[in-house]
Amino acid sequence: MYKEKFSLIDSITNIKNIITGEERIMEFTISAYTDMLDLLKEHNYYICDYTNYEDPKKSVILRHDIDFNLQSGVEIAKIEYSKNIKSTYFVLLSTNFYNIFSKESNDMLKLIIGMGHKIGLHFDEKKYKIENSNDLEYYVSFESEILGKAIGKEIRTVSMHRPSKWILENDIRFENVINSYSKEFLHQFKYLSDSRMHWREDTIEIIKSEQYDKLHILTHPFWYSNKSERIETKLFDFIDASRLNTFKNLKDNFRDLEEYIDEDTLNGVDFNAR
Repeated sequence: MYKEKFSLIDSITNIKNIITGEERIMEFTISAYTDMLDLLKEHNYYICDYTNYEDPKKSVILRHDIDFNLQSGVEIAKIEYSKNIKSTYFVLLSTNFYNIFSKESNDMLKLIIGMGHKIGLHFDEKKYKIENSNDLEYYVSFESEILGKAIGKEIRTVSMHRPSKWILENDIRFENVINSYSKEFLHQFKYLSDSRMHWREDTIEIIKSEQYDKLHILTHPFWYSNKSERIETKLFDFIDASRLNTFKNLKDNFRDLEEYIDEDTLNGVDFNAR
């Protein structure tokens, strides 16, 4: 019921935008993201990473934080690969949404690497008792080493998951890992983010204006889909899909599962009523 409700709202909103001429700053669709990549090239921005941005006159760092779903990261990585673009994908260790050591997740990470992209650590400081920068560096190094061993690549960059005010207000640097939230990348670059499916500024107009020689663009692949949708639709779709994923994982670990429940009857079953 919820899915149908928000699908109808999406359709009404899109029709209203067409009639009134009102559009969002940048839609959260695959085609809109692709258009943004083309626009960056059209305006002569050199797409780089956190190590090679200094020499080009105009450069842009493309950063992707993977909070919920690795598959969404793979889809964006494929689009960039088709355009000969390489970016950095930041991955969580301390999350309940995916496991970097599972074969499925590990294969997806290696697929992203195989397309020429880099993997960085997406670090959640709230998982630890951190009282100072030394504590922070210890745990960042700890998780970076684990992630590096899991994918067979050295981890050289970190982004913070839901960064605290302390992180944002201090120029925190690490000995062996580049902090994407250091002042260098937050203040010397024009920083643009789509956090919580909301662009704070008009990213497209900023690119077109060429007002800034250095751009730092953060996107979350989870928000991008083939058609324009409300945030509620994306979240409900993810919750729906998670039930099927749980069934498949259970099937891999529970012999003869379909004697008790099968995939065809999974959707629509009210388990609370059983």
